Amino acid sequence: MLATAQALRRADPDGEVIVVGRSGGVAERLVTDAGIQLETLDISGVDVSDPRSVARMLVRLPSSTRSARKLLKRMRPDVVVGGGGYVCVPVVAAARLQRTPVVLMEQNAYPGRATRLLARSARVVATSFADTRRHLPHARTVLTGNPIRPEVRALAPAALVSRCTRVFVTGGSQGARRINRAMTGCVHALLMEYPDLQVTHQCGTLDSEHVAAVAHALPPSLRSRYTVEAFFDDIGARMAAADLVVMRAGGSSLAECSALGRPMILVPYPYAGGHQAHNVAPYVAGGAAVAIEDAACTPERLMAEIRAILDDAARWRSMAEASRRLGRPDAADRVVELIEQVAREHATRTA
Repeated sequence: MLATAQALRRADPDGEVIVVGRSGGVAERLVTDAGIQLETLDISGVDVSDPRSVARMLVRLPSSTRSARKLLKRMRPDVVVGGGGYVCVPVVAAARLQRTPVVLMEQNAYPGRATRLLARSARVVATSFADTRRHLPHARTVLTGNPIRPEVRALAPAALVSRCTRVFVTGGSQGARRINRAMTGCVHALLMEYPDLQVTHQCGTLDSEHVAAVAHALPPSLRSRYTVEAFFDDIGARMAAADLVVMRAGGSSLAECSALGRPMILVPYPYAGGHQAHNVAPYVAGGAAVAIEDAACTPERLMAEIRAILDDAARWRSMAEASRRLGRPDAADRVVELIEQVAREHATRTA
């Protein structure tokens, strides 16, 4: 959503763009740091498996919808854009009450509950995957791709040299224990077997002590080739500099990695309805990625998959080219064009 807000402001510097987020959510820092106005609502995230979580959301929904209506009356937007997640439910509900057109964005192949709930209320749903259309049979969908951050779009991916030597491993900002333990279980053997291999590992805060201890225990000659941090502020640049990326399969990460043309080993998150397994499919089918089920992501399996790519330069190059073909670096521009089209159509109807 932030990438879309930034693209909207670039397209119309005199226009007003406001991001609405959950009070206390991660958007507060990211949006304000980007210099975009943020409004927050008192709405909680929802764990549908926990009745108490659902009850809290339902209790807060009427008041958050009233707050959203007040915000929309004050702002009088041309279009409301919902980025998925339950924070957009009261805003979209308020928009429909005030007859403001709604555009939804869905970053995953299988749409989330909020998108499925609100799709009928939207003029159009901008999708990141072609397959999403069949899961929203009663909605108008347009395949735009998933907008990526402008700083990532501006990066020049590292040129492919003779063979794969730089591996970037990440589980996202929070880390992924399965990936972390698999990587730390095989990193010594990999570095020993491939003297020119460099591994950069974003491990998240949960496993930072364990991963740091494994790095510290390596012989100095290997330790210098294993860079570990809980979080990198320049993760896009780290991805662009890599020859191979090992990661989860979130929609935003896939969009950025493919826009940079990086081959991938993907370990989809097995929870949240298993939606990341749907995200993986087109990248595996297109030859850009190898997938490992979470339960199967052992040190032995991860090492075998990395080794297979390190030892086959032709396959590695083919994966990189396939990733580049699947990337949509202009997705933000496509979404902005769609939003502007909806605004023009609405203005014509109400004139």
